[in-house]
Amino acid sequence: MRQFLSMATLNPFRALKFRCILIGLIGAGFLFGLGLSLLETLGWLPFKAEDPVVQPILYLLLSLSLGPIVWWIGHRHRLQYRALIGTRPKQFSWTAAVVLTVALLIFSLGAFQLSFYGLSFVAPTLVEETLQQPPTLMTAETSLPGFYRSLMLLNVVVVAPVAEEFIFRALLLHRWGTKWGTPAAVVLSSVLFGVLHTNLVGLFVFGLVMALLYLKTRSLWAPIFCHMLNNVLAIALELLAAPGAETTLAEFRQSSWVGLILMAASAPWLLRFMLQNWSKTQEALPYFVNAK
Repeated sequence: MRQFLSMATLNPFRALKFRCILIGLIGAGFLFGLGLSLLETLGWLPFKAEDPVVQPILYLLLSLSLGPIVWWIGHRHRLQYRALIGTRPKQFSWTAAVVLTVALLIFSLGAFQLSFYGLSFVAPTLVEETLQQPPTLMTAETSLPGFYRSLMLLNVVVVAPVAEEFIFRALLLHRWGTKWGTPAAVVLSSVLFGVLHTNLVGLFVFGLVMALLYLKTRSLWAPIFCHMLNNVLAIALELLAAPGAETTLAEFRQSSWVGLILMAASAPWLLRFMLQNWSKTQEALPYFVNAK
């Protein structure tokens, strides 16, 4: 009983509100944008402010500012980063993590195929625009294509997995877990993760599995590893696709059956993992176990 009261009293997530972090990020984004505009006015930028390379630069700066913002907000509440992140998980099969990540990628591809098939009858223009978007590392509009590709590769493979896992699986899971309970936090944080990405169903399941993986290992390194691997494999698939090949709406609709096969092949693996580890939502959140 005394341990429970101590944990409740020292819980920084009762005061560490996510909206404060969001406001901090919005403010940082405004300052970074203002700074880039000022540098362009002074002629100190090698590119124009409307150049597409500005987007990965701002994403990188915002991600790097996340740590100081959380530290500033959580400092007086004695937030322990080590307890939040955890150590390298012991007795954890990285081979199983690779298999799990591959299954997630296959499921996400199938979910994208099926969900956008239905969407193509409601918003065909949106689906066509999505299908015609250039690969992640390619753009013909920037004046610094090499720099753009390098930044995008860094953001997609390293920065995004670290920042997103820290926000969704560490901060949100603990904040909402403190407020509404861990099961609700797992579901709601995964829903938000899916909503903020193009592939709603696929990324919802991805977020769900990553949350359970974090609860299982009590280490953020495990979901970060899987997230990085997922993004590397996704980029590799993009690069393996025929360069310059564009899929028409009719071709996309005709191949929608592939999505069903992909989901059917990967769903049993993911469902098994979720059923085996859902009981982890009834245990103490990783922060409080690691902080002991």
